[in-house]
Amino acid sequence: MHMSLLVSTNGRIELEDFARSALPSGRYKRVLVKPNWVIHESEPGFPIRALITSPQLLKAVIEACFEKYPELESLTVGDVPLQTCEFEKMFAQSGLDKLREECAGKFGGRVRFLDLRRERYVKREGFLELDKRADGDPLGYALVRLDDRSLLEEVSDRAGSFRVSDYDPEETRSVHSPGSHSYLIARSVLDAELVINLPKMKTHQKSGVTGALKNLVGINGSKAYLVHHRLGSPSQGGDEFPERGSRLIRLQVRLREALQKRSRLLFRLGRRGWTALKKLAGIQTTATREALRAGKVYVGAGSWHGNDSIWRMVYDLNLILVFARKEGGVLADTPQREVVSIMDGIVAGEGNGPLQPLPVDAGVLLASSNPFLVDMAMAKLMGFDWRKIALLANHERFPWPVFGGFDPRGFDTVVDGVAGGRGVDDLPVLKPFLAPPGWIGHIELDTQNQAPTLSGS
Repeated sequence: MHMSLLVSTNGRIELEDFARSALPSGRYKRVLVKPNWVIHESEPGFPIRALITSPQLLKAVIEACFEKYPELESLTVGDVPLQTCEFEKMFAQSGLDKLREECAGKFGGRVRFLDLRRERYVKREGFLELDKRADGDPLGYALVRLDDRSLLEEVSDRAGSFRVSDYDPEETRSVHSPGSHSYLIARSVLDAELVINLPKMKTHQKSGVTGALKNLVGINGSKAYLVHHRLGSPSQGGDEFPERGSRLIRLQVRLREALQKRSRLLFRLGRRGWTALKKLAGIQTTATREALRAGKVYVGAGSWHGNDSIWRMVYDLNLILVFARKEGGVLADTPQREVVSIMDGIVAGEGNGPLQPLPVDAGVLLASSNPFLVDMAMAKLMGFDWRKIALLANHERFPWPVFGGFDPRGFDTVVDGVAGGRGVDDLPVLKPFLAPPGWIGHIELDTQNQAPTLSGS
């Protein structure tokens, strides 16, 4: 299959022109746009412009859809943010509230902005309490079974150790066991004929980078279904921490797992003790550039370069997006919807992403029908070697060869409207991004792999 990558640098192409060029041709009636709406801004050092997909790009994509698809009946913009995301605050901080009003006036009920979470939580002194007001997907959710087609099946002998931080491990184990792996997918996603994936260009503490592939965690209605790591060190069959990880942090993780969402009083007492201990140990939880370079930032469970679980879960979701039937159940044998990815690197994020991204004014847009291609290009632009990142290095193991079975040296780039070079290695390094703690010194490119300029620019 011939593939191409669209690249825009330094704002040389207008957003709507880029969106129009990236969208596939077709006669689509139902479109879902999947932005990255991870969380609201809570600290000015990690601003909203580096946290979520640009509202300006989202607006350009919506406008381009109605222009390109005259038969379009409904366009849904939806995501499953972090459980503690204050949805309306995020909208007000970013200007999404104004875009929502503008779309209502221009397109009426044909455009919907949805919070697709099945449940939300509020955080009080670090303790999570269920918020009963969650509405979720108005179309509901469908259980989609992968069973032995899941990439998690290879490590399911350790299914009892599958974990998602701050979620009930019993719920995770109930949907992931040997021979049985399921996800809870929003029906608004399954109902779409075309899905437009709008990831944010960021680093990620558990997967190294987050882009088109990782953005699909937001199609699953409950995070408890999303395996992030396995308990223990590699010698124990896990990938939670490296062999010589901090004993203090391991203890903190165990106590947090035991008390979070269970005992408010004990959790708060434990939290006070942890605050004192981390101060004595010089551990910082606010990931400034200085703290990252000094190696003092807290490294949580599964947040290191040896994480061997999260890429498997992400591959599962990408397979589901293409092949899951509208009604759910088992996967179909043929693709059920078209997918295109348009990455927002206007303001990118480095460091301890995705929740503490330090802003980088990158001025870049990337687009392709292949999410692996987008993410490999993103990694190169950041100064990372995709071969050192499990999420990308395992691309040939993706169960659909149209996505995963390609040569990263064998595709065309179209840069600022001009046909350019071929392959990831032909792309430049915009600037060496700071990797997340737990990844620093492990994924950066060797100097000889850095192309100085964009081919064709």
